[in-house]
Amino acid sequence: MYILASDLLPLWVLLGLLGFFGLIVLGVMLAKNKINFLKIKKPEIDEKQAAKEELDRILVPIEDEEIQKQMDQAKEHDEFHQQ
Repeated sequence: MYILASDLLPLWVLLGLLGFFGLIVLGVMLAKNKINFLKIKKPEIDEKQAAKEELDRILVPIEDEEIQKQMDQAKEHDEFHQQ
């Protein structure tokens, strides 16, 4: 059984398209590395400050006095057993 060139046309079209878009991606990657205004600047983030802000955003203060007393007792109990 012979494979005709016309049978391989869809394969060549697919490979051509993949190659074409691959070259575009390669060009963009090289341009991002070489051209300064295309580089993505990552802001400096203080990890402790970010964690504190996230906890402050999520956690709400305890307003119930009874629960607050239980939390204080548990904290004192924990500190006592750690010593």
